Amino acid sequence: MTSSGTATDRRRPRITHLVLVDGLPADHWVEEGADAAHLVPGRGAAGPRARVAELATDLERRDHERSWLEALVGGPDALAALDAEPLPPRLFTLPDLGPDLGPAGAPAVAARAIAIGAECDRIATEVFDDAELGAALRRLWEAALAIDPAMLVRSSRDDTAVGALVWVTLQANGLLGATGRMLARELWPRLGVPASAAGRGAALLERLAPGSGLLVPPPGAPRLRATGRSDVLLASTRRLLVQRRDELRDEFSA
Repeated sequence: MTSSGTATDRRRPRITHLVLVDGLPADHWVEEGADAAHLVPGRGAAGPRARVAELATDLERRDHERSWLEALVGGPDALAALDAEPLPPRLFTLPDLGPDLGPAGAPAVAARAIAIGAECDRIATEVFDDAELGAALRRLWEAALAIDPAMLVRSSRDDTAVGALVWVTLQANGLLGATGRMLARELWPRLGVPASAAGRGAALLERLAPGSGLLVPPPGAPRLRATGRSDVLLASTRRLLVQRRDELRDEFSA
């Protein structure tokens, strides 16, 4: 009895590969038996492997964008609630400095904190002519004192504290650098403080948003330093973030 055909003539079994993303079918391709040398081409010019690679890359891009946005404003809830209204003006509110400063130290530190806040107001008005920047500086100063009330005890240089607050606020809003309002080297002469204030600002950023120095912005995104606080972002900055948030939301729902 002769065979009707060789083994290679017989139809080989096919295996269907299904790609799931969050439990839902995202793509598939069909492959012949284990000895097959090629995959069945998918739709379009690109093969299925290329489509899956593109899918994974796109998902990673979306996750990266979302993580970046959340780090800038303080988490998913803050991102969902983000709006683009200008920061309302309000007076500086001195937070509770706690018992560690002692009965003698607390009044002196409180007086210095109020004076630093007043100097930030002056700089926002006289140097930058931006009342909303003053509101952002006040909120940043309140947050800095709340998380580290002893920062003024460790250093008597109130001028570098002012410089650090201005540096952080400008960095958080993308206002410092080639695409901002001024270069960093131009900032310090205008403030009348030494450039070492930037180091103090970097330390403050790390306390506000640990690890933020390692945050990489998505391609095409503005260069913003994360503080984890939406209330130190100007309306112009939040408008950009709201737009990117809404575009990202539309992509996920598509």
